[in-house]
Amino acid sequence: MVEFRKMTINDYEQALALWERTPGMNLQSLDNTRAGIKRVIDRNPDLCFIAEEQGIVIATILGATDGRKGYFYHVAVAESFQHQQIGRKLISKVLEEFRLKDIEKVGLFTVKDNIEGQKFWEHLGFKERPDIKYLDLDL
Repeated sequence: MVEFRKMTINDYEQALALWERTPGMNLQSLDNTRAGIKRVIDRNPDLCFIAEEQGIVIATILGATDGRKGYFYHVAVAESFQHQQIGRKLISKVLEEFRLKDIEKVGLFTVKDNIEGQKFWEHLGFKERPDIKYLDLDL
C-alpha cells in the first residue's frame, strides 16, 4: 500500500537513488547534496513530500516558495509506479499547502529534452512561457 507523508532529511539517501535513476532530473544543476536538500526541507517543511511503499521511497516532490510564487522541484516517481496517480497525488498535496500560504502561481523547470516530463506537466495544465528565457549564475 502506498503511503504519503512529509519528507525528512532521513529520506535523503532513498530519494537521491530515485532521482539518479529518473530520466530528465539534471541533478548537476543545483546543490543536491544531503546538506543542500536539507536546506530546502528546512525552509519548506510543509511543502516537501514522499510516497513510500513498505518503507521504500517510490516518489518525491520538493515544493518551495518565495512568498509570492510556488515552485516544484525533484518530482519523480519510480518507473514501476508510474501511471498510478502517485505523482498527481503528491502535486495535489503541495498545491493544497500553496493555497494555504496564499500562493497563486506555481512554476517549474524541465530539461529541454525531457519530452515525457513536458507532456506530463502540460497534461496537468502547465503552459510554456514564451515571454521569458531562464538564465542563472553559479556562485
